[in-house]
Amino acid sequence: DSGTEIAIVLDGSGSIEPEDFKRAKAFISNMMKTFYEKCFECDFALVQYGEEIRTEFDLKDSWNANATFQKVQNITQLGNVTKTASAIQHVLDSIFNESQGSQKNAAKIIVVLTDGEIFLDPMNLTTVINSSKMAGIDRYAIGVGDAFNKPKALSELQLIASDPDESHLFRVTNYSALDGLLSTLQQKIIATEGTAGDITEYELAQTGFSAQILDKQHILVGAVGAFDWSGGVLLYDLVTKTAAFLNESKEAKGARYSYLGYSVAAATTQEGALYIAGAPQHSMTGKVLVFQKDRVKQILQGDQVGSYFGSELCTLDVNRDGLTDHLLVGAPFYHIHGEEGRVYVYRLETNNSAFSMTGHLRDQKLPSLARFGFALASIGDINGDGYEDVAIGAPLEDQLSDPSAFGSIYIYNGDKDGIRPSFQLQRIRAAEIAPGLQYFGQSIDGGFDLTEDGLIDITVGSLGKVTVLRSRPVVTFKVTMRFTPERISIFQNNSIVTAELCFDMIPPLKASQQENWHLSIHYTVDLDVKTTKKKRAQFEDQSVCEKCCRNTKDNGTWQFECAWLPLQLQPCDYDCFSSITLKVSYNLVNNKENVDHAAPILDKYQEPKAYFQLPYKKDCSNKTICAANLILRSQIQLACRKELVVGFTKELNLNISLVNSGDDSYMTTMVLEYPRNLQFKKMIPEPSPTEIHCRQSEPSTHLPSSMDCKIGHPIFKKATAQFSVIWQLDEARFPDENVNITINITNANENSIPLIEEHTLHVKHVFTAVLTKPTPLLYVNVSQGLPENKEFQFNINGENRFRAEIKLQIWVPVIIQGHHITNVKNVKNTQDHEQLLLSKQPPCSSPPAGREVQYQRVDCVITSDRENVTVTAELPLIDSQKFLKDRTDLLVIGEITFNSSLYVGLKKENHKAEITLILLKSQVINTLPVVIGSSVGGFLLLAFIIFILYKCGFFKRNYKHMMEKQHNS
Repeated sequence: DSGTEIAIVLDGSGSIEPEDFKRAKAFISNMMKTFYEKCFECDFALVQYGEEIRTEFDLKDSWNANATFQKVQNITQLGNVTKTASAIQHVLDSIFNESQGSQKNAAKIIVVLTDGEIFLDPMNLTTVINSSKMAGIDRYAIGVGDAFNKPKALSELQLIASDPDESHLFRVTNYSALDGLLSTLQQKIIATEGTAGDITEYELAQTGFSAQILDKQHILVGAVGAFDWSGGVLLYDLVTKTAAFLNESKEAKGARYSYLGYSVAAATTQEGALYIAGAPQHSMTGKVLVFQKDRVKQILQGDQVGSYFGSELCTLDVNRDGLTDHLLVGAPFYHIHGEEGRVYVYRLETNNSAFSMTGHLRDQKLPSLARFGFALASIGDINGDGYEDVAIGAPLEDQLSDPSAFGSIYIYNGDKDGIRPSFQLQRIRAAEIAPGLQYFGQSIDGGFDLTEDGLIDITVGSLGKVTVLRSRPVVTFKVTMRFTPERISIFQNNSIVTAELCFDMIPPLKASQQENWHLSIHYTVDLDVKTTKKKRAQFEDQSVCEKCCRNTKDNGTWQFECAWLPLQLQPCDYDCFSSITLKVSYNLVNNKENVDHAAPILDKYQEPKAYFQLPYKKDCSNKTICAANLILRSQIQLACRKELVVGFTKELNLNISLVNSGDDSYMTTMVLEYPRNLQFKKMIPEPSPTEIHCRQSEPSTHLPSSMDCKIGHPIFKKATAQFSVIWQLDEARFPDENVNITINITNANENSIPLIEEHTLHVKHVFTAVLTKPTPLLYVNVSQGLPENKEFQFNINGENRFRAEIKLQIWVPVIIQGHHITNVKNVKNTQDHEQLLLSKQPPCSSPPAGREVQYQRVDCVITSDRENVTVTAELPLIDSQKFLKDRTDLLVIGEITFNSSLYVGLKKENHKAEITLILLKSQVINTLPVVIGSSVGGFLLLAFIIFILYKCGFFKRNYKHMMEKQHNS
């Protein structure tokens, strides 16, 4: 033996939540730990698939269990697509490959864990499953979640699993329930050893442990102890005193100690009788064997270890046609949090007389240890709808909360589709019946009239007691209402319409039954329930009427008396077309309790309410359908047609005319859709008998604004409705270059077609800009031929609220008669740092100066209110005297341009300015000799004056001589 190789294929697609992916990894770890304990020659490999196919570890890595467990925990989810077929093919190619550690003679198993159907897989699943490499490989499929309720997903799961599906396909509701499969997978994948020894046959058979009467001649009894408690079923013939023993082959795995015959049932099909036996300990999960004559026709497999699947069986002929429709299988120890219990529902297919599971029954609010499904019984048709009903016992329910009285039974009603869902069941608790009832629901039977009142009763077993539950008559009512007059005139305001309300019981009760009850119907009538606005009819001063209708005896027959209700019509403001809907709600009341006679109750599957229509009269010229012929005309009034100038246009007018040249138009509605930048101001209707009422919808940041208008009630034949809608423009920038205003006219007439008109308006934004030049004239003397720099400054002032893109173009003359006169050196602005661009195009001619002068252009894009732009240019002036005249005038031109399809500029007369650059040429005079001569003459004159002063003694000191003379004297 080369051992067992198990390849686990894990779905890591994006549909799996991260927490569920962690649970899947935990389940894989637990499964490997469980298998390692029982199988010393098991090798594992793990492949995850999502957006790629990835081998997490192969068979060679499996020798180190601890390392393998760590690799499982370190797996990261791939996400995205579900390529199940490609992943299985990857196992065949790369895992079960001798180069990857696979043994040729080893038993090979693939376990696929997925949560949904294949998505974006390039490979075909059928091709992969049927490939030659798949020969001898056992496949198990585990489906998680509700996705496998879809036929396609389920068929894929069935294709993945090997046959039979009962032993290779497993489904759980969520990832939290995966651990419940561990023991089952262990039993399926790893063969357990049994005990050897002599086998007893019938010595401990326990024949009669369960029994089912088939007909007057045959009974079916279980023998759970036969053949070493493998069990079996005896089909006993009361006439011939002979028996046929039915059991599973002794070679069948897991059959020993299976308790086959723990429960028995029989089904009637078009192909004959089927004998059904439960084996709750078979393979530890339980099995149900279906016999046809003396052979096993079908096996139903339990899905949880220890659930005791098959301990109770019940066949149902729901539609009561003599053929079995459903099989219920109890698993009272099925556990999620405790032994809550579960009942599996199988449908008998008519084409092959085989059972297929359709679901399970289990109250979502079941407490732990309820053991729901401990007893099952077909109880007949207790609600009188013609379909078989079933009762299910939960004998330990409420034991923890009230040990003195516990246990419950659940009653499920049948219908044309089978068994009604769990939320429509009836629950009867032990504490509601009598104090001290324990294990209430451990056995159930029904279908008999024990109280002789003509109604089926139910018997329920509890510890030391049997309780008989009496059925109550289930009735329905036919509710009728007649109006006088039958129709309302549109002009019949403030008039009275009488409604006759009657209740007829179905089925009618016998007079002897009626004598025991004093029944009445409490009812409520709501008027005009389909409108949320003003009611069109009332009961005096309210729209709801609450009254009581009693049953009376008339000519020996009991019946409920009719009621006459006056309805006061209100003026019709708009909806004079749809009928006034009246809702009648009612309930049945027994005014005198009689414990000896069960009072009737209303059918809980039929709502105790009825609706009636009070219609309006319609003028259709004796036709069955009122065909209105509406003609819509609309026109927009603007100073500039089809153009909105934001910042200039103050209001927008839309004139609408609606003419009806056909029959009356009922519930005529106009929906106006317009941009959010338009604010509704008012509506001006033209003088007309047709009324108009408008309501604005709630504003939305993503959708256009809209307004609903109700026009007329109705728009009569040959009538006209004319009105104008006026909007104000927001002083805000429009997001789009074009806006739409849509008019949609509809009515409630049959076969009417909506009228739609759409107006498209182009949007422009306004700005104001004035271009000025601080220095209009600049002079340059070119006679000396020296280089010189000049600055040309232009200023823009105005208002630009919508940040229109304004382009300032400055034309600087650079070439005169083929000679370069100017070089643009720098361009700068003083306000915002806008985009400045010196044109790289060759100098070109400009219209103001003709062909003799060529210009260099400077572009400046401006979105602010004001800007100062200065262009610095160098004038070389070398050899300029040779080609310039005595005076040459050049123009530096500034001009504002913009996209006229998006913007409108005001004060266009100020969008252009010019700076005149005057070049002057004058005669050059040499002043150097004059300066030198003047300087020399000046020095000579100064020397002469000093000499004369010296000779005159001007520089002698007489004061000292005078002081000495005075001292001597």
